[in-house]
Amino acid sequence: MKKEVRITVRGTQINDGTPETMELITGGTMTGRNGRFAISYTETELTGTPGVVSTFLILNPERVVLTRDGPVRSRMLFVKGVKDESLYDMGFGTLLLGVYTKDIRVDLTEDGGRLFIDYTVEIEHAVSNQNIYEVIIEPLGS
Repeated sequence: MKKEVRITVRGTQINDGTPETMELITGGTMTGRNGRFAISYTETELTGTPGVVSTFLILNPERVVLTRDGPVRSRMLFVKGVKDESLYDMGFGTLLLGVYTKDIRVDLTEDGGRLFIDYTVEIEHAVSNQNIYEVIIEPLGS
């Protein structure tokens, strides 16, 4: 199953207790079934990484992988209570990125749904900030 969908990504970054929220509403695709899904969209100027294809791979309700491919490349694994380390390739250099998932909630069916991920970020082993992704997936035409 592959569907064209409307994706609303609400990203909140909290630095020193101060939240800053950005919202992107864009078209994308959703593929999969039986609890395993891939939701993909292309980043825009608004996100600061235009042309990058971001894909949320929902392996099960407790395990999500976010990949970014294009001028910026990365892979982040989200599992509640687990710290994952990976390389963040910015095209002109790489950084060691650590993500610690505080909370993850997946409520998806073949008709769309929601994804919530609350995590902290470390850059080169130094705590940077807290991030919250709220992603809403809706079939086009709804």
